[in-house]
Amino acid sequence: MNPKKTLLKLGVALTATLSATMAFADGTVTVYTAAPQNFVDELVPMFEEASGTKVEVIKAGSGELLNRLTAESASPIADVLWSVDGTVVDFNPDLFTAYVSPEQASVDPSLIKSELWSPFTAVVMAFAVNKDALGDKPVPTSWSDLAKPEYDDLISSARADKSGSAYIQFATVLQAFGDEQSGWDVYNGMLSNFVLSDSSGAVPRFVNDGELPIGVTLEDAALRYKEGGGPVEIVYPAEGTAISPDAIALVSGSPNSAAGKKFIDFILSAEAQKVVAAQGRRPVRTDVSSNESLVPLGDIKAVDYDFQWAAKERKRLVEAWGEAVLDYQ
Repeated sequence: MNPKKTLLKLGVALTATLSATMAFADGTVTVYTAAPQNFVDELVPMFEEASGTKVEVIKAGSGELLNRLTAESASPIADVLWSVDGTVVDFNPDLFTAYVSPEQASVDPSLIKSELWSPFTAVVMAFAVNKDALGDKPVPTSWSDLAKPEYDDLISSARADKSGSAYIQFATVLQAFGDEQSGWDVYNGMLSNFVLSDSSGAVPRFVNDGELPIGVTLEDAALRYKEGGGPVEIVYPAEGTAISPDAIALVSGSPNSAAGKKFIDFILSAEAQKVVAAQGRRPVRTDVSSNESLVPLGDIKAVDYDFQWAAKERKRLVEAWGEAVLDYQ
């Protein structure tokens, strides 16, 4: 199904539904987000129209948003942090307040990883590959392939110390080979082949434009270019990949927590999750199906991604990643 047509239908049909089901509220909710712009453009106006609440959006990378929340913690400005790696929330518990939305009853229980945050989408890590730019080199089909010398300076990746999704990719490799050291053996080879970017959004763009033939990215980011007619193929690593939720959380001491809770309720609603699916990200509700253009989730080999370990070890691993960059870049 054409995602643009799907969104047009949703825009007509769902506004009335949301208006009938959501309580109206006055004021403004301030949302800090690392969500892709297409999600902001689709979902924020829907919430504003349905709720009567204005949304002030501050968009940046997860690392920058965390720095802002930390600096503002004595007098918070944000009400909600939306679409970040859940370990960002779990690693900084004093900045957030637990909130269980009534919509969570319809969320897949396997995606609920923490009491501090709710899942926004199920994020799948994948490779974006431009076969034309790759030339006569074989298409990589595994994390181990990405460590091969033949791909030197041919792989686009975001920095794990700047991007939440890049940190998940890094932590996935460390968990995919039985023990951490074996994961490091593979990841160091990958790192030596990476062309690093501060922005995760730049990764699939480089692949689509032919600047680099391979990118380690999010499934939905690659899908947007593929559905747009770009020369991008999606490859799922043979050893397994992370299928992990990203987080939406209520900021501790937020100035408009009531509106913040309403925003979280909306993001978890069936109406919003249908938009998520149309945009190519995996919805978290059991009553909303994934985009038909994607491989069924059951056909993708998954790594048993340990969120608690990734959150607990984040500081140590990011520091080790920074040291490895100096050795291999």
